[in-house]
Amino acid sequence: MRDWWRLALLSPLGLLKPSEALTRGVNPAEAPRYHGDTFACAEGATELPASSINDDFCDCEDGSDEPGTAACAGRPGADERWFYCPNSAGTPRYVYSSRVGDGICDCCDGSDEWQLPGTCQDLCEEQGRARKARLEQRRAEMERGIRKRQAALADAEAEVKEWTGKLAVLEAEEAELLKSLQARQEIRRQKRAAVVKEAEQAGREVAPDLAPESKKVSEYAKWMEKGDSASEGPGRPGASNSEQVCSDKVCIARAAVARRELRQIKVKSGALVDFVEFVYASGEASVVGEGKGEEQEPFDLEPGEVLVEIRGAQGGLLDRIQFVTSRGRESKAYGGSGGDSFSFKASDGKMIVGLRRAVGLAGRVTGMEEALFRPLTPAEKELEDAVGLVQEAERGLSAKAASMQELQGKIELAAGAHAAYQSLNECGTAQLGQYNYKICPFGEATQGHVRLGRWKGWASDARHVGLFDNGERCFSGIVRSLRVQFECGEKHVVETVREPSQCVYEATMTHPAACDPRDFEESDRGWTAPGSRKENLQKESRVLEGAVIEADLTLKAQPLHGAVICRLDGTPSQLLPAGPGRSVHGLPEIRCAWAA
Repeated sequence: MRDWWRLALLSPLGLLKPSEALTRGVNPAEAPRYHGDTFACAEGATELPASSINDDFCDCEDGSDEPGTAACAGRPGADERWFYCPNSAGTPRYVYSSRVGDGICDCCDGSDEWQLPGTCQDLCEEQGRARKARLEQRRAEMERGIRKRQAALADAEAEVKEWTGKLAVLEAEEAELLKSLQARQEIRRQKRAAVVKEAEQAGREVAPDLAPESKKVSEYAKWMEKGDSASEGPGRPGASNSEQVCSDKVCIARAAVARRELRQIKVKSGALVDFVEFVYASGEASVVGEGKGEEQEPFDLEPGEVLVEIRGAQGGLLDRIQFVTSRGRESKAYGGSGGDSFSFKASDGKMIVGLRRAVGLAGRVTGMEEALFRPLTPAEKELEDAVGLVQEAERGLSAKAASMQELQGKIELAAGAHAAYQSLNECGTAQLGQYNYKICPFGEATQGHVRLGRWKGWASDARHVGLFDNGERCFSGIVRSLRVQFECGEKHVVETVREPSQCVYEATMTHPAACDPRDFEESDRGWTAPGSRKENLQKESRVLEGAVIEADLTLKAQPLHGAVICRLDGTPSQLLPAGPGRSVHGLPEIRCAWAA
């Protein structure tokens, strides 16, 4: 080790350094360490005389003896040491120790250039006024945002009260409808028993929709239990019996189902038959098929006319279809050519009321649904009327339950942690670079015409963070997704969008609902007071578009294929070189600019 006592005598400041010189570049909270006749390095293994502090020679491996000079800049083990700018008339901050004494005024009070008297002017008061104006503007924006949020929460509270009252009314109405349904079901049961007895005495078949009660399933019950099958449309209970029938090379199932009065057939087709829709007198419809075919001219059935035959052609897909009525009328042939031809007629005394098809685009016909077609007996007519009344009551109950479910969902959202977002539900927009962005909470997020994702919900690991997924696929096959940090603001504005990894996006967006009064003072303190050394420097090092920063070895700058990776906040960010930096004690610095 050098003879420190001799060097101390030769030091420009000598052994009798004033307290100000000893604590230059030191945060006041750490100043007591630098008072006394000796100084202990942070690693604890080395003890130095006080004259070694800020003598422009790096004695401690951790650089703690040179808080006010650049002597330890870039030295391994000293990368956590920064120069503290008091900025008494402004805002304290940290700068890289390599910037001390370089002739450039980094601190607004010029304290980093103390070794070069007269180099810098104290601009803190001027900058402080400008900063104060910005803070006051920001405070005003936050206050307006808070008022908007509070008004939205008050509106939400009033809406919850209104919806709760409506829900109570709907529950009472549902109870009355349920009583009416039960009474109608009893009448239907009695009428059905009479029909079954009559059919047994006459030795004839009982229609599936007039079957005994044990074989029937309430449509309301199915809706409440969410047990509807994708292959069963409205009013389509399962077949009571089925058989396979063939036409040349094509075979399908013929199933007996409930009576329905068919009024119209709609088709969407092109070269193949995509959709076939059967519209019934009750207003209900049954749609079978998938695809994007063009809508064709519908085929209307006349009063008293029923469907008795279907013709067409199919292979693996349905190529063509045509319908024939009991009066011999034929629809146009929908679709194109190709496939194996088929012709299926209804059984004697029955009519065709629906089709079944394979899943997928232009799925082939797999089944034909038919129901009894004969004059009803008086007992059957009474039962049919009773069945209609039960179905009417079930539809009413289903509609009532749907309304209740909708209201319950609204109440849960309006009374939840993110209630203000529901009341202030607007989209945020911005043009950033070459792209137009639009982010709609509870909706979609887009980059131009590209969907970045659909609303998924709120993040569980952070406040005011919304998640979007199921966006459009990238060329690599990755499905786009987006994470949005909502920040306090009077308006809905998309502030930033970045893509930290391929097709995974992160954005910030101002939103009044994010203006929580509890965060107001905390936010204000964050603007005025410095944090820890590293934290504060990282805040100062965040790069805005077009800004230039310096990164030395303490930021772990690494070359990468001619570009530079500057690691800020612990996250690698792609930066492009903007020119050479300085050299401090033989250690190069790299000047970087944001790659937009």
